[in-house]
Amino acid sequence: MAPEVAELSAELDANVAISSTRSTRPALASEKALVVSRDAGLAQKLQGFLQQDHGCDADYVNSYIVAEQRLRSSGRQCVFLDLRPDHYQEDPRSLLDFLVRQDRRRNPVVSIGCDGYRCEWADLADSTVCAHLRLPFDRDQLERVLRQDLVTSLRMRPLPTTDCRQVHTTHITYRTYTPQVFQILEHLTRVAMHDVTILLVGETGTGKTTLARMVHDLSPRSQGRFYALACGALPPELIESELFGHVKGAFTGAERNKEGKFEIANSGTLLLDEIDCLDQNQQMKLLRVIETGEFERVGCNETHKTNARLIAASNVDLKGLVDQGQFRPDLYYRLSVLEFKVPPLRDRPYDIVPLTLGFVEEFREKHGITIRRIHPEFLQRLRFYDWPGNIRELKNHVGRAVLFSHNGQLTPADLAPNILEATEHGPVEKRSLRSGNTLSERVASTEHEMLVRSLEEHGQNRTATARALGISRVGLYKKMKKYGMLEPKRNRVGVAFAE
Repeated sequence: MAPEVAELSAELDANVAISSTRSTRPALASEKALVVSRDAGLAQKLQGFLQQDHGCDADYVNSYIVAEQRLRSSGRQCVFLDLRPDHYQEDPRSLLDFLVRQDRRRNPVVSIGCDGYRCEWADLADSTVCAHLRLPFDRDQLERVLRQDLVTSLRMRPLPTTDCRQVHTTHITYRTYTPQVFQILEHLTRVAMHDVTILLVGETGTGKTTLARMVHDLSPRSQGRFYALACGALPPELIESELFGHVKGAFTGAERNKEGKFEIANSGTLLLDEIDCLDQNQQMKLLRVIETGEFERVGCNETHKTNARLIAASNVDLKGLVDQGQFRPDLYYRLSVLEFKVPPLRDRPYDIVPLTLGFVEEFREKHGITIRRIHPEFLQRLRFYDWPGNIRELKNHVGRAVLFSHNGQLTPADLAPNILEATEHGPVEKRSLRSGNTLSERVASTEHEMLVRSLEEHGQNRTATARALGISRVGLYKKMKKYGMLEPKRNRVGVAFAE
């Protein structure tokens, strides 16, 4: 049998298992489960349903500490975890930290009756929990959770990561769980100690100013002044005066001598944001400052010298502007020697919840508002949204939600309508359209979207999906392989969480 046919046969066997009904094949056959709750009646009811309907041997413990000990010494099993904020005096963080470090297909976690995570451990819970069992629950709800919610979460959500990089300075703490940003932080902390010009490129709101401040704080100039100038916010005719200063009478309204930002930031650091807004003449003068430190005030021939360190930033690709003749190539090649591209928030899914919790803390202190709990769906909605305004937009929406919160809890009702309208496929659709403009790229984007939606509508049953789409099962398999929708064999989920 050809390898591809053999793999397809295995995939189809898995589909048959997923599509089986409760009466023909249980969802958790030959699997084990661990129920963690102080509510003995609830635990016994759940144990009964798991045994009768799913052939699952479910153990029960009433302590997070005991649960962690049991999981450390046992094999794969599903964990039903009671995380009701007011239900325990124990702190679940050690158990959650252990679970988030496990393969979620080995120990998938279903929360029981949790309408809100405590702020102190919301990030751990969000990374750990795959599905939610609402109270009061019945057989049908448990069936949906195990056959639909849990399967979808295991297939669609990115695996959590505990790998983190942090940089602390006197003014900021920069933390990220995005491997793409790890190298940026490493290189920036290294070059911060040297007087070299840096170029930061990234969409608006990606945190370029924060990174520039981090470089300043880590440099020998940390005791000097850090000054940020947004070139795009200034009228073109005033940019040169803001950069280099002017003398009295240099132009209408120049009633006195004025120092420019290169003088003000002397011995410190000057961030020029939206550097692409400079015209060709201003770019030439900027290049001279970078090379020699020399400049003249507007209306004066006297040469001044600055010792300011320059960090340039742009939200557009400067190389593209060079090709269009809108940006000087000599300046670009001078800046691009140390160019760092900051990824947008939509490409940093692991950072959304940690950033959110940091902003919640900031705004509740600023406004004197008590926030004790965060609803799981509140965090889920933030992950679904595409964040075209990046970290700045996220911060603004979190601030809005804190202001609208009730009873010390953040819920989806506190979010703006455009955030609530996003689905788990919304960001993928927008990202695909933004990254591809050709007909073939748009067709591929639409085809991928149809596959994802149809598979969900048919409970991941590929036989039914292929029939609904009017293609063969082999054809569906090939298309899923084309779009990277097949999981490696070692991680393949057959019946809920069984390999």
